[in-house]
Amino acid sequence: MQESSIQSSKVLTLETMNPNVRKMEYAVRGAIPIRAEELRDQLKKEPGSLPFSKITPCNIGNPQQLNQKPLTFLRQVSALMEYTDLLAPENIDVTRKLFPEDAIERAKRNLSYVGNAAGAYTQSLGVQEIRENVARFIEQRDGFPADSNNICLTSGASGAVERVLDILVSSPNVGVMIPIPQYPLYTATLAHLNAQAIPYYLQEDSDWQLSAADMERSLSEARAQGIDVRAMAVINPGNPTGG
Repeated sequence: MQESSIQSSKVLTLETMNPNVRKMEYAVRGAIPIRAEELRDQLKKEPGSLPFSKITPCNIGNPQQLNQKPLTFLRQVSALMEYTDLLAPENIDVTRKLFPEDAIERAKRNLSYVGNAAGAYTQSLGVQEIRENVARFIEQRDGFPADSNNICLTSGASGAVERVLDILVSSPNVGVMIPIPQYPLYTATLAHLNAQAIPYYLQEDSDWQLSAADMERSLSEARAQGIDVRAMAVINPGNPTGG
């Protein structure tokens, strides 16, 4: 049997991968965090070798690492929903000694929305009853009607931003205005979609306030270059200016 002349080679390399992924930058892992990890490793291997004994990363929004107490109610409800045996009749008396009654009732109510199966798949837009609750909250907060069928639940803010940008960007000529400084989610996602990031600058000497004049300048310059500016991210204060 004649051996194949086809030579094996790597299918995925830096040269063959999606070029948009290659140019993405997520600066929460820049030179400073990498150096901090090196120093943390040094402290583990050589205690006392540095003039400090602990590294506390502050490059991402992680207040619990700075000893801020988390919202206990949300964690209590999540624990009860994940381990439903705690709500079983034979265990409920013990559970009431560990969890407040409002957390127990909220967990029971949330479980009723999903057939007592918190880990099961839901509708694409999210659990209907929860979306109805969100719609009622928006109506009470803003004073305008909200339709639960127009609400999509995501696993976090990043997922929501990515979905919206995915819908907005239809060509490399599409631009989105983003504040500078900014959390790298916006520029990274736009790079992945091969779209244009249009910066507008927050004013450090004015507590990171917006400047309408700078926004107008940025928009005018982008449009003069033929960029189709379709949206603007408004998050101020945001990472890393106080959010």
